[in-house]
Amino acid sequence: MIKYTPLFRLLVDKEQMFAYTTTEVICVISTPEELVMIKECCLLPLMLDMVEKQRKDLETSTTPMKSLYLAALLKLQDMIHADLVYTRNQLRTADIKLWKVDASEVREKSAFKYEYMNKGYRGVFEMLRSLVKAELSKKFGQYIAKVFEK
Repeated sequence: MIKYTPLFRLLVDKEQMFAYTTTEVICVISTPEELVMIKECCLLPLMLDMVEKQRKDLETSTTPMKSLYLAALLKLQDMIHADLVYTRNQLRTADIKLWKVDASEVREKSAFKYEYMNKGYRGVFEMLRSLVKAELSKKFGQYIAKVFEK
């Protein structure tokens, strides 16, 4: 028997995203592609903030190759922003609404938590800070490779 519940933990399956209790499937919520879009939409703003902070720090520094670094950071910022706009448009098209949970409501202070509404059901997207750092490192590597590739 399928039961529907508004909040639950999610586990990834190759075909679809299911919410599990101890013995039964509650309901099908989001596809893996939709969860990747949600993750991207959570991580890309953090990346933009980090690039902007580095750009502001670099503008006040006296580094000899400052103009080269600034140009690379601006290119990186433009690429991340374009991907963020594209991902947000995809979420809007899929009718998925996403919002950040207030830090005071997060049980573990080392967690990064968003809630989303998809197909009329409410879901929770949560990552530990250590996983966020690892994901950001990986994504920065991919973006920096693209910057110097062109």
